Amino acid sequence: MRLISNWCALAAAVAGTWLLAAPGNAVGNQATAPASLQPYTARYQVSYRGLNGGEIESSFKRGAEAGQWQYETRVFPTLLARVAISSQAHELSVIQATAAGIRPLSFNFDDGSAGSEKDVRLDFDWKALTVTGTFEGKPVSLPLTPGTHDTSSVQAAMIQELLAGQKPQGFKIITGGKLREYRYWPEGTQQVMTPYGQVEAEVWASQRTGSNRVTKTWHAASLGYVPVQAIQYRKGNPEVQMKLVRLERQANQGLGDGG
Repeated sequence: MRLISNWCALAAAVAGTWLLAAPGNAVGNQATAPASLQPYTARYQVSYRGLNGGEIESSFKRGAEAGQWQYETRVFPTLLARVAISSQAHELSVIQATAAGIRPLSFNFDDGSAGSEKDVRLDFDWKALTVTGTFEGKPVSLPLTPGTHDTSSVQAAMIQELLAGQKPQGFKIITGGKLREYRYWPEGTQQVMTPYGQVEAEVWASQRTGSNRVTKTWHAASLGYVPVQAIQYRKGNPEVQMKLVRLERQANQGLGDGG
């Protein structure tokens, strides 16, 4: 997996979980909102194999329709990291919150280059139950079943289950242009230092079937199960790490700029 893929995949695995974790007043139709949703902008420090890679910024805002949200991730790589990842790379995912849960509507990844051969475009048609689009120049056409997610929407589903007191065991996620099974399991709790002081966090691990990579995410229950850090391991060795450095929300939400 290229460095840019590691960055963006882990960004979704961490920052995407702010989606349902932010406390506040629900918007749109109360009957269709599984949990309170609130706009935010968050930054994470990223390191790759111990080297500073820069920062990732994720923003979450309301969409054009009630219950619809847009989740966007942008990167701010160091000069060294720009060899592997463009400062113009970004992801945009449109997500819908319904009474039945979270479901993706579209997913777009632009690697920041002039061409589109490394980009990803996915459209989720819940009436026709199909996912169509392109992955790095190759066409994608997959059957769509309830519970199918992209790498952003699955984080919303994860938080929804945690807020409901559930213990998720796995999700179906579209990665690499294919539908893949991911196993999830808890690994206890740990104390983690954050910009808001030391918090107790639940540690959750996930792994794709057949992969030698494991991603661990630290969810802080006191912050609404907000992830405070994540580490992706390859063959047991830490490869990519993200740590929360700043969160911006509406002033009346209690948590402001952590910097």
